[in-house]
Amino acid sequence: MFNKVIKLVILTLLILVFAFGIIALAAQKTESVTSAQPLPVPRVVIDRPLVLGYQMTEVAHESSQRIFLQVQNEAEKRGWKLIANTDADDVVKQRAGLENFINQDVDAIIVFNGVMETWEDLILKAREKGIGFYSIDTGLSDGVVINTTQQNGVAGAKMTYFGVDRLMARGGGNVLIINTPEQVVYRQRSAAAKGLLETEWPQIKMIGYEIMQSIITSWKDAYDITQNYLAKYDNDIQWIFAPWDGAGWSAAKAVLEAGLTRDDVFITGIDGGSNAYSEIRKGSPFIACLSQPFELYTHDVCEVVNQVQIEGIAPGETGSIVPHSRSIYGNGVVTSLSNLPEPGTNIHEVFKDSYYDPNNKDAWYFWGKPYIITAE
Repeated sequence: MFNKVIKLVILTLLILVFAFGIIALAAQKTESVTSAQPLPVPRVVIDRPLVLGYQMTEVAHESSQRIFLQVQNEAEKRGWKLIANTDADDVVKQRAGLENFINQDVDAIIVFNGVMETWEDLILKAREKGIGFYSIDTGLSDGVVINTTQQNGVAGAKMTYFGVDRLMARGGGNVLIINTPEQVVYRQRSAAAKGLLETEWPQIKMIGYEIMQSIITSWKDAYDITQNYLAKYDNDIQWIFAPWDGAGWSAAKAVLEAGLTRDDVFITGIDGGSNAYSEIRKGSPFIACLSQPFELYTHDVCEVVNQVQIEGIAPGETGSIVPHSRSIYGNGVVTSLSNLPEPGTNIHEVFKDSYYDPNNKDAWYFWGKPYIITAE
C-alpha cells in the first residue's frame, strides 16, 4: 500500500513538472514572437544601378522562360544589374542560391517557384541585411514584400465552370480532381474545384480528389493517378481537373494509352503557353487551360521593387502600391479551341481583353523582346 502511495506521488510530480515545462515553453515562444523587432525596410539605392538577384527552379518550364525573359526586359529597361540563378530545381540548390545572393549583398531578390516554407529563415536573413525579398506566383512568408499572382481560387473556379458547362452538355458525368497541396497556388485551385463540385450540380459526381506527392514528381504522379482511376472505374471518367498544365498533359498521355479520346475523357489545366496551345490544337484529351499573364506578374513585382528601393516609398506609406494582403493579382484567360492563338502570336495578344492594348506603344509590354508563341 505504501509503495502504491509513493508511486502515485512520484507520478503526480512528474505530471506537474511536464505541465509546467509545456507552459514555460509556450510562454517563451510567445515572448519570442511578441518581442521580435520589425524587419528593416529594404535599402534605397541611390547613384548606382540596383543589383537584382533572380532565382527560378529551372528553364525547362515555359512559364519559367517567359518570366525570365520579362525579368531581363525589365532589368535592361530600368538599368538594373541582373544576377540570375536558373538552376534551382531542388531545395538544396534553392537554399544555396539564396545564400549566394545574400553573401553577395544584392539589393533585391525575386523568386519564382519552389516551396517557400523551406527557405523562411533565409528570407528573414536577407531582410535583416536590408535586402528586399519579392515573389512571383510562389506565395507569402514573413519578410516577403509582395507576391504577384492570380487569385488562384478564382482560377480554379473559372476552369470548373468551363468543365461543368462541357460536361452538362453530356448530361453530367464523373470528375477526377488532382491536387498538389505542398504549394499554395495548386492547393487553392483544386480546393475551389472540390468545393464547387461537392455542393452543386447533382448530375456531376466527383469520384476522386487525389494528391500528387510533390511538384518534382507531379508528372509521373498525374500519369499514375489517371491510369489507376481509369482501371478502377473501367474508363467511366469524363473529366479530369489538373491544377497545372503539365499534370494535365501527363493525364492525357494515360488517357490516350487507354485507347480513349477527348470525346471520352477531357482534361483541363492552368498556365497556358505554346506547349498547352499545341496540346489543344493537335486534338489531345487536354482541351483547355487558363492562360496566366506571367509577364504582367513580373512587371508588377518589378514596379514594387522600383517603388520601394528606388523611389523610397515603403509599404504602408502614402502612395504605396503594396496592398495590405501583400498580393497583387492579374487575370487569367480561359483558352480553348474557340480562342486559341496561332503560332507566331505575341503572347500579350492572349490578354487583349485584360491588359494588352496594341496601340499603347509606350506601355511596358513593348519593352525588349516579347515571348512569341511557337509551333510544334
